[in-house]
Formats: sequence, structure tokens, C-alpha cells
Amino acid sequence: MEKQVEIIKQVNDQDVMDSRDVAKMIGKRHRDLMRDIRRYISDLEESAILRSRDMATNAKLRALDFFIESSYVSQQGKELPCYLLTKQGCEFVANKLTGKKGTIFTATYVGLFNEYQKEHNEALEGHLLKDELVIRKGELEYHRDYLIQMERQNANNEVKNLISIADRMENRHDRNLILNEALNKSVMPVAQPLSLSATNVARQIGTTPYNVGKWGQILGLKAPRGERGRYGYWQGERYYYNEDALRIFLDHHDDIQDDEDY
Repeated sequence: MEKQVEIIKQVNDQDVMDSRDVAKMIGKRHRDLMRDIRRYISDLEESAILRSRDMATNAKLRALDFFIESSYVSQQGKELPCYLLTKQGCEFVANKLTGKKGTIFTATYVGLFNEYQKEHNEALEGHLLKDELVIRKGELEYHRDYLIQMERQNANNEVKNLISIADRMENRHDRNLILNEALNKSVMPVAQPLSLSATNVARQIGTTPYNVGKWGQILGLKAPRGERGRYGYWQGERYYYNEDALRIFLDHHDDIQDDEDY
């Protein structure tokens, strides 16, 4: 059995409903609804002309916010006209209905549009490209490593400060206490330079990994394949840049973003 929500579809980035389905929902013959819609469009155009002759050329654009001309093929193989109604178009039709029929139609179309939007969003979330997932994982790893390095740097800075304080103390006992405290805090190894993949660098300067690789060559930041250089090193098929390279990339930020290949 066809799900009700499949009555809704997307046309020109708008969620719409076929006038044939709307006619069934409100208990009206399709040709009668078509006649009504044409009258609604005529009223919209006339209203625009009355407000300002200069706005008349935009009247049809405003009508498209409600009703979109379309067609379908009948069982006899004939192409026949129909309209696609946006959510605003359904609201327009509902406002013309009276009593219980209008209330039921309003509740139905609002529920259908909301359910379609929910399923559409879930579908988008469920179809993330594999590359996007890899990029997200890389970003998480980069931020995790960055926090670890910052913790190590802070610890080492504190050790340096404690040693500096101890060097100025004349009392041997107190000096030894401070030095022991410094020794305890220096358990964490000295921070190593961060390694940034092309994806990480691209995120920093707002470009693509391809453009990072290209400009890495232009700026002389890439070592020969398989070798370690001043600004980075190869690991398998991937090249990793250090913080010095990142600073140079940032210095050329505008040139990289203006690159016509980007």
C-alpha cells in the first residue's frame, strides 16, 4: 500500500502536492478544482496590477509560490494539465473551504508536509558520503590531538616556571620541594609538532584538499614523495604538513581562495 506521505514530492526545491490528490482530499472534481485555481491565479495577478503596474510583471512569480503549472498523462495516453500546490497553495485552497471540510483538509495537508519534511531530513542524514565521514573523523582526531598537545605544553610551561622559581630560592629545603614538584609535573613528554593532513589545512583556510596539495607544491612546502622535509613528511600516500607550513598557507590565504581551480 502506498504511504500517504508519498503524495508529497519536490519540484524546483519546493515541496508540492498534485492537484489531482488535493481534489480527492477535498471531495471535488479535478476539473472544478483546476477552474478554481485558475481563478485564484487571475485574482492574484489582478491584485498585483491594481497595486502597481510596475509590479505586474512579477505577478506570475508570486503565483508560483502557490500554484505551479504541470501536466500528466492519462490512462488513454493524453497529456492533460494539472497544478502542483505548494504548502502555501494548499493553505490558499483550505481558506476557501468552509466548515468541517476545510478543517479536515488543513489538518491532513499540514500533517503530510511535515511528515515528508521529516523523512526527507532523515534520508539526507542517512546518506552522508563516505568522504564526508572520513573528513569528520579526521577533524575529530585533529582536535583531540590539539587538546593533548596543549595540555602537554601547559604542563611543560608550568615546569619551567617552577624551575625558575626554585633557582631564585636560597633555602635549599624549599628549593628541593619546588624542584620535586616540577619533576612530578614533567611526567608528560615534550609536545611534538602537530601533523596536519591536506584536509585539516583545507578546513583552516576554507579551500579544498586538492587546492592545498597544489599550493603546497607552488609554495615549496611539499617534500619529494616518500621523504621528510622542513615543512612536513610523507606517510604512505598521504602528506602531512607541520605548523610552519600552516602559517605559510595562512599568509597566502587570499591567493589560494582566489585560485580559479578552486
